[in-house]
Amino acid sequence: MKQFFRNFKGDAFGGLTAGIVALPLALAFGVSSGLGPSAGLYGAIFISFFAALFGGTNTQISGPTAPMTAVSMLVIAGLIGANDGDVEKALPGILTVFLLAGLMQVGLGAIGLGKYIRYIPYPVVSGFMTAIGVMILVTQFLPALGYYPKEDQSFVDKFKPQAEEVILDKILKEEAGEGILVLEDFKETIKRAENISAEEINIEAVTLAGSKASGVSGALKSLPRALSNINYMELLLCLITIVIIYGFKRITTTVPSTLVALILVSGVAYGFNLNYRPIEEIPSGFPVPNLGI
Repeated sequence: MKQFFRNFKGDAFGGLTAGIVALPLALAFGVSSGLGPSAGLYGAIFISFFAALFGGTNTQISGPTAPMTAVSMLVIAGLIGANDGDVEKALPGILTVFLLAGLMQVGLGAIGLGKYIRYIPYPVVSGFMTAIGVMILVTQFLPALGYYPKEDQSFVDKFKPQAEEVILDKILKEEAGEGILVLEDFKETIKRAENISAEEINIEAVTLAGSKASGVSGALKSLPRALSNINYMELLLCLITIVIIYGFKRITTTVPSTLVALILVSGVAYGFNLNYRPIEEIPSGFPVPNLGI
């Protein structure tokens, strides 16, 4: 008990700091996933709870991490692609993959295989982490410039012909599943195609535009358009945040510079009602489990 109270102050301050710093990261992951900021928030909460429940080390701080994102994004992208780009349809498969991965991780921890990480060469680990850092840096070029491909209507319009093809392909697949697709008679297909609204086409085009501009290659290809459509307010907030993070360390390292940047820049942006892009509103209360999945 004496040992507990001796470390309580440091543990409490460390946990509070990690929680505040991890909050925007968790929200960003939720927004990037397409499931909204609440998904990232709840994910960060539950991963911390289960990490503590199943053990770890005395100095462990758990939360959303970029390496796990880089490892899992190919699996997620493949599952979403196999479900016609619909995140909701792919969600059961995604959750199953990560549930099995979590069970495997618990099993590997239980038999003590984690200690063999010491035999992984340092250049391998360093190269892996460096590559992830480069990927994150490149993919943040567009948000830093205040450019969002899904909201650039001229960019989205380029994908409308492809969007029509995707929607028509979905109709044909639905008819094949219903057993009403007959090559000699496309009356039902034509009827359904005529009912496609401009809004449906635009929604599909927005999805295709977002997919085209995603990832490292997508960000680099979209960079010229971003440079010609800079939101200077968001760019300024980004640069100020970077300056505070690296500059405050020269004053003191007692208080994390990321925490100072988060509180200061967010407070100024909100207090002066600046023209910045906010995230979606986070629902209050406890999440309702989706038992249908």
